[in-house]
Amino acid sequence: MATVHDVVEIVVTSMRDAFLAVTVFVAAMVLLFSWLQYATSGRFVEYIRERKRLQPVIGALMGLTPGCGGAIVMMPMYARGYVTYGTVVATLIATLGDSAFVLIGAAVTDSSFIAPLLAVHAISFIVGVTWGYFVDMTGTTPRKPLGRFGPTFGQEEPQIQPEGESPLDDLSREVPEGLGYNILHQGYVLWWGVTLLGLIFAVLLLVWSGQDADYSLELAYNPLTLDGFITWVGLIGTTLSVILYVAQKNWFADDTEATIGDKLHSMRETMVHAASETAFVTFWVMIAYLAFEFMLLFSGLSEQDMANYGDGMVAVTVAAIIGLIPGCGPQIIAITAYTKEIISFPALAANAISQDGDALFPLLVRHKAASLWATVHTTIPAIIVGIILLMADFNI
Repeated sequence: MATVHDVVEIVVTSMRDAFLAVTVFVAAMVLLFSWLQYATSGRFVEYIRERKRLQPVIGALMGLTPGCGGAIVMMPMYARGYVTYGTVVATLIATLGDSAFVLIGAAVTDSSFIAPLLAVHAISFIVGVTWGYFVDMTGTTPRKPLGRFGPTFGQEEPQIQPEGESPLDDLSREVPEGLGYNILHQGYVLWWGVTLLGLIFAVLLLVWSGQDADYSLELAYNPLTLDGFITWVGLIGTTLSVILYVAQKNWFADDTEATIGDKLHSMRETMVHAASETAFVTFWVMIAYLAFEFMLLFSGLSEQDMANYGDGMVAVTVAAIIGLIPGCGPQIIAITAYTKEIISFPALAANAISQDGDALFPLLVRHKAASLWATVHTTIPAIIVGIILLMADFNI
């Protein structure tokens, strides 16, 4: 029978591990890719516009970049007639959104996840490019006006782009007001300080475990001991992440056109929203950890029992259906389930192909029919590929 001590231990351990095993590594990667987006913003617009034959490939590459920024910036390009609908589909199929950071973080701390990381990205890219070209070859585009739902055949007339303007100028900017805005734009400095300290200890933990296979971080509450101090760093880091998560008021999606617009125009905003994006990932990873641990505690199931439910046709179908949900929150839980060895690789691939990350929201605003049909175009190949991998017993 579960006791209060068991519950407290699960909560503390989940908060500590979410920060030290995931957050600190995700933060470094989010900052890197956010800086790259800031440094190169707008430079590829004319390049991709002039190369329509390569657009699905370029779109899939943009989708492959961890996070949702690369996919989001493609949406106004489609709305302005710069890229084809097949390019949009290729981008959405290839993207893993912020759940990619979870898988990358797992590969950093455990080399056994490197092969699945490479495989799922390669599969998503190949399927995205193939399906994108298929959509363009058949001339399938969503109907207009926006209120009508259904496909038509033959390309839409692109909107005329005013001279000297970029489709990235369509990205809105955040309004600098409200308590949440102030908390995020002032608290990010403290968050980065704790995260840097946590990254140092996380790297040391990797070194110590590499030197001693039996080493494990003990759960200690006395901050005067090394294990206790590290535990408190994890607790404080996760607590600050939850505060930033609540402050941004985006429960299922962390990236918006406004945040991307801010990041592309200011290095300070890049730092702010990198913290916000990482806090979002931290929150959902913590929720996943708590859900799995409490399920084991109260159900009497073992991890092997849960893994048995995560394999097979049902798991592939459910994973693909979860991918239909806009935003990255539910997808982070699905990817975390794989890192916990609860779902199989075919289910992971199905979810990766099906999910659209946060990019579906700006597409929904600009073109409802395009966004709704995009979910169909990502879910069908997700189920097909998942079943093929399942039948081939491809499980790594």
